[in-house]
Amino acid sequence: MEVVPLSPALGAEIRGVDASRPIADATFAGVLEAWHRYQVILLRGQSLTEDEQVRFARRFGELSPIHTSHHSETNKAVMYIGNRKKDGKIVGALPLGEMQFHSDQCYRERPAAGTMLYSIEIPKEGGNTLFANAYKAYDALPADARLRIEGRKAVQVYDYDGGVLDRKNMVAPKDGMSYAHPVARTHPATGRKALYVNRLMTHHIEGLADEESEQLLDLMFRTIERPEFTYEHRWRVGDLLLWDNRCTLHARRDFNPDENRWMRRVTIQGDRPR
Repeated sequence: MEVVPLSPALGAEIRGVDASRPIADATFAGVLEAWHRYQVILLRGQSLTEDEQVRFARRFGELSPIHTSHHSETNKAVMYIGNRKKDGKIVGALPLGEMQFHSDQCYRERPAAGTMLYSIEIPKEGGNTLFANAYKAYDALPADARLRIEGRKAVQVYDYDGGVLDRKNMVAPKDGMSYAHPVARTHPATGRKALYVNRLMTHHIEGLADEESEQLLDLMFRTIERPEFTYEHRWRVGDLLLWDNRCTLHARRDFNPDENRWMRRVTIQGDRPR
């Protein structure tokens, strides 16, 4: 097994591992170590069935249940994301357009620890996924900002319309679609602190006046999205990506709606952020 960094910010490609086959414990220990170190890991040239992807994902922990109707007909741990059509209707989740930086399931009590995405069909241009290093963003905050967020929680809301959350005009979230988590969370495996706020789903910081909350959130969003803290992944068919939602954020570039982008997703259950 060889581990090759993808960028100075985060991410590494793992070579010499076939996720369709059972993986020896010693080899998997190296994969897990690389995930914790680099936050995003890439295995290229994979050819995976649903069951093979699920089996590999389960090595990292319990799988999250799918809360939408877009799960596979044969495996409820699998979700399809994209814009393929059946009988004239799009059948995948999150089908089109640009998507702002976010962390998967951050609005739930126990958000996903990891997301594993397998590329089946990609457009000729666009549809890239960007990743941001939330460790580096926390470390780069001014000392006074770190003090102001210490011990505070931010309310995360699922109110997705493709753009930035409308903090002023949003309606009350549905049950199970909102939760308050630490603004800076501690990773259970590494012990490092990472920012846990994002443009797409963070509504406000509890206990602060609206203006102060907005100012702090804006500072953190801009810090998270600094180019030196991000990596942009250009997909190839057969790419298998696993990212750590506890210390990264991700976003999606726009793409031509007349071209298919079709991905298979499995999420790994996390603990309540602390």
